[in-house]
Amino acid sequence: MNPAIVTRFAPSPTGYLHVGGARTALFNYLFARQQGGLFRLRIEDTDRERSSEEMTRQIFDSLEWLGLEWDGEVVFQGARADIHRQVAYRLLEEGKAFRCFCTREEIERKRQEAQKRKETYRYDGTCRRLSPEQIQEKLKAGLPYSLRFIVPEGITSWEDEVYGHIEVPNAEYGDFIIVRSDGSPVYLLAVVVDDHEMGITHVIRGADHISNTARQIMLYRALGWSVPRFAHLPLILGPDKRRLSKRHGATSVDEFRRMGVLPEALFNYLALLGWSPGDDREIFSKEELIQAFSLQRISKQNAVFDEKKLFWINSEYISARSAEELFPEVTRRWVEAGYITEKEVPLRRGYLLRVIELLKSRMHVLQEYVTYGIYYFRDPVQFDPKGVKKHLKDPQVWQRLELVLERLEKLKDFQQDAIEQEIRQLAEELGISAAKLIHPIRLAITGMSVSPGLFEVMEVLGKETVIRRLREFLNKKEQFSGE
Repeated sequence: MNPAIVTRFAPSPTGYLHVGGARTALFNYLFARQQGGLFRLRIEDTDRERSSEEMTRQIFDSLEWLGLEWDGEVVFQGARADIHRQVAYRLLEEGKAFRCFCTREEIERKRQEAQKRKETYRYDGTCRRLSPEQIQEKLKAGLPYSLRFIVPEGITSWEDEVYGHIEVPNAEYGDFIIVRSDGSPVYLLAVVVDDHEMGITHVIRGADHISNTARQIMLYRALGWSVPRFAHLPLILGPDKRRLSKRHGATSVDEFRRMGVLPEALFNYLALLGWSPGDDREIFSKEELIQAFSLQRISKQNAVFDEKKLFWINSEYISARSAEELFPEVTRRWVEAGYITEKEVPLRRGYLLRVIELLKSRMHVLQEYVTYGIYYFRDPVQFDPKGVKKHLKDPQVWQRLELVLERLEKLKDFQQDAIEQEIRQLAEELGISAAKLIHPIRLAITGMSVSPGLFEVMEVLGKETVIRRLREFLNKKEQFSGE
């Protein structure tokens, strides 16, 4: 470990962990581990009305599931309000802050007046100009007050690890509040104090925080503290190039987890959102990402969240796992879907493992084991309309299926190779391609137009099930005749 490098992830427990937050946590984690440093976790729970223990636990659970292990104890910002206030009053004593007695109504009136003039509102320094006598008079009257930081003249600049040199004229900011009139410290102050006391050396966060950075640097300098390095990450957009939100579909780690995205797949995909390894590789192990990661390869361009690419990466990870490894997650989903009972799982283990293996190469998310695995547990009651239209349009298909049924009933060795030989031999005798038998058979026994290799599917389902389903399908001939 190199404690000279310390990063942190500081989420607010007001909702589920968004993929944007997860990406921020991931980049902090990768940089810290690549540098041999520490990755810390702080919960910014100062919004007491919206923060909850349930969301805090969910954040912990999502980070652990992703494999983002943090170092040391979790810091809870809400428990540190007294420390934040002490720092604020130190600034007051040093003449770097002042008491502001302006009411919300007064501030709002001035803001509206500025809007009418089409100007950006900045605090006009009313209370900054109060004499000591006027201040004492207001204090004796018991008037509530906030604490405002005195913005110094000049320019605040920093070398951003992603965006390069950034500078902001301090005149763009009015003297800003650091403690509200109810005594609660504001985010800008709390985050500076906590980052300093946690020894954070690199603040890696979303580009939407750039507007906060200059004011935080002012506070660091006023307090005589070392300013950490800042790296602002490009935003994550939806396919429509607008900020990723619920309107684009799933956006939280928990939602993708419930779909059946594997943690290592989401880890891999999030690492590629705004960062490039410098080559065409897209599949990385956790260790490979740690070794390859650098702040210098983070893009300045906003990243577009591509769900299809995530699911492709996930399919690669599903294919790489053994049926044994997938067994707990897949069978849990089958139990939840009502396909099997928990008691049946160990009793039918061999069959379930074969089904998992058979479907594995076609799965993009684990939940598809429910969608595309139903015919391994239930006789089909619905049949793919496109498949019906395409594969049942030839009137002779029913006679051919009758012949298939006769052949299969006589077949003693109901194994994949024997089944295939019988079907292909029948097709040759009929003078047709094997596909003209295979597609209708698949439709009859699965209800679907696409499946793993038909002959293997038939072997796994077993002779009794295949024969029963073919016979029942033939009995539905009249149902399909008008389609």
